[in-house]
Amino acid sequence: MIHHVVAWSLREDLDRQQSISRIRELLEGLRGVVSSIRSIAVVENAAYPDRNADVAVVAQFDDLTGLDEYQVHPDHQAAAAEIRGLVTGRTAIDWEA
Repeated sequence: MIHHVVAWSLREDLDRQQSISRIRELLEGLRGVVSSIRSIAVVENAAYPDRNADVAVVAQFDDLTGLDEYQVHPDHQAAAAEIRGLVTGRTAIDWEA
């Protein structure tokens, strides 16, 4: 199983809750569209806002091939393009367990 986490810092000039809701809609909406997704959830930071990211996506795939399929899927690419307009920073980690 491949675990995929991407965390973002949101733009301060945009409404925080609207941005989080839109990111959630975009990414969780890929469930059933990108067949390699085993689970996907968008989560909001609940602690240490001065040093943590604001929002993250946590997704699982069977293998690296599934993650690669997700990354290049046109609907994911469109979602990522829109998300880039809502955020100022991004960090990610992928691991196998």
